[in-house]
Parts: sequence; structure tokens; C-alpha cells
Amino acid sequence: MENLHKPVMLKEVSSFIPKDKPINVVDATYGGGGYSRAILKNFNVSELLAIDRDPITKILSKDLINKYDNFTLLNGRFSEIDKIVKESSLVQKKFDVILYDLGTSSNQIDISERGFSFIKNGPLDMRMGLCDISAFEIINQYEEFNLAKIIYEYGEERNSRLIAREIVKNRKIKFISNTMELSNIIKNCLPIKRQIKLKTHPATKTFQALRIYINDELNELKKSLEKTLNLLKKSGIILVVSFQSLEDRIVKDFFNHNSGKRWRSSRHYPELPDNLATQLKIITKKPLVPSSSEIKLNPRSRSAKLRVAQKF
Repeated sequence: MENLHKPVMLKEVSSFIPKDKPINVVDATYGGGGYSRAILKNFNVSELLAIDRDPITKILSKDLINKYDNFTLLNGRFSEIDKIVKESSLVQKKFDVILYDLGTSSNQIDISERGFSFIKNGPLDMRMGLCDISAFEIINQYEEFNLAKIIYEYGEERNSRLIAREIVKNRKIKFISNTMELSNIIKNCLPIKRQIKLKTHPATKTFQALRIYINDELNELKKSLEKTLNLLKKSGIILVVSFQSLEDRIVKDFFNHNSGKRWRSSRHYPELPDNLATQLKIITKKPLVPSSSEIKLNPRSRSAKLRVAQKF
């Protein structure tokens, strides 16, 4: 199987990783392994633990497993990062670097059978692994109100009610069974004036919403970030590459909450007490974004944001 994934902002990510000492690393979202490969090749790595919920990563990581004795890949949810570390055979249980790449892997998007793409035909699936429900069940079984709520809350789609109404209308005729059917329903129901203004495909936000909901991505992220505080060594760093505003807001709030910085309430993050102990120093006052040359070479990187913080 060909590995299609390109790591985003690899140069920027690498610039924050310590070069002057042996390091222990967690790649919490292994995906196609681009970051792990670069770190193992270019840094003095004692141990690198890679985590991913998608079983396909076992196939794509065979070369690293065979080449590096200090590399371990375990399948699981990164919300259970503490449990995975504890139950692993790693000698070191504290880390110098914990890295998250929250984007959907090209190995998921470009393989039509996974059902993530709105421009390639495939089954309505969208499960990254360890999920209880598929997109097919949501699209064909959920009530119109709940569909609209999912599309609005997780996709920030202003036309969520219209899209939900059209989905229900079409499924009464026959089941919506594949990605292109759903994509065309969304495209055909949106006003032409609205489509002209869009910079992305009309189905982008709806597909994003379904993927986030199915894989419980926002809750997974919040749980995992909280657990990094007990896994990082003193002066250890956490790097997060996000690709949409809901994720970036969670990361920003987490960094702010734990850095002593004044913070504002978010509907996606519980309020924390004002006397919260300061545990992090924010390294990137504003998120870093890809260079124009990287965006040109890899258009999928255009929405990426990198935030970095260091533990006291």
C-alpha cells in the first residue's frame, strides 16, 4: 500500500524539537508517519512512541518497525494516551516532546473506500477506527433536527437546516448509500450565489461535521491534551498542528488555561477556576501558518496552524 500522506509544516515543527540531547517522543497522531520518520532520522531519539486509532497505520509503519529499535507503534485512542504509555514496554514514561497532527490523513481521504472524500465515490463510512457508528447510519437514520445540529455545531455550516432538510427528503425516496450521492445533494441544494462565494467545495463543512461527530474528535482532543501535563518532563514541549477553528480553539484555550493567561469561556471547553496552577509557557504567541511555497506544493496545508507550549 502506497503511503500518500505529506506532513504539514515539518520544517517549523522540527525547529522546536531539542537537538542538544537524547529525547523521548510521543507522536500522538501517527497517521502516515511523516513526523515520526523525520524525527527518527534527524534527532537523537531514545524512544519514540507512535499512537493512532486507525489499524491501517500498522501496514504503513512496517519500514520503521524494521529499521528502528527505538520506535513503537500502538493502536488506540489518543484520549487514552496515559493508559497507552503506562501499558507500553517503554523504559521511559515521561517525554520531552508530545506531538499532535489533527488533520485527516491523506491515506484516509484519498482511499475512496474509507468514505471521507466528497469528490471520490465510496461508501458512507468516515470511521477512523474504534468507532460505534458510521456516516451511513447518521445520514439515513438521524432525525432532521439532529442532522442540522451536527452539521451546524461541528461544521459551522450556515445552511445546516437546508442541507438536513434535503438529506431527509432524498432518503425518503431511497437510502443515501455513497459519498457522491451525499455530496451532490448538498451541492444541488445550496443557492448558486452562496456557492460562488465559497473557496472550498460546498460539501466540505458537512463532511467535516460528520467526520468530527463520528470519531468524537473534539472530546478526544480535550481529554488527551489534559493528560499531556502529567506525561511531559520539565521543559518538555507540546506541539499541535490543527486544521479547523474548532480544534484550534480547544488548543488555544488549553494553553491559555494552563499558562496563567486570562482566558475567555468557550462553548467547547469547560470553565476552569481562576486559581488554576500555571504549568505551561506559551512559545507561539500567535499560531504559525504554512509558507506560501508549502501551500502551493500541498494545498491541503492551507488551513494548518501550529501552536507550541513548554512545561515549567
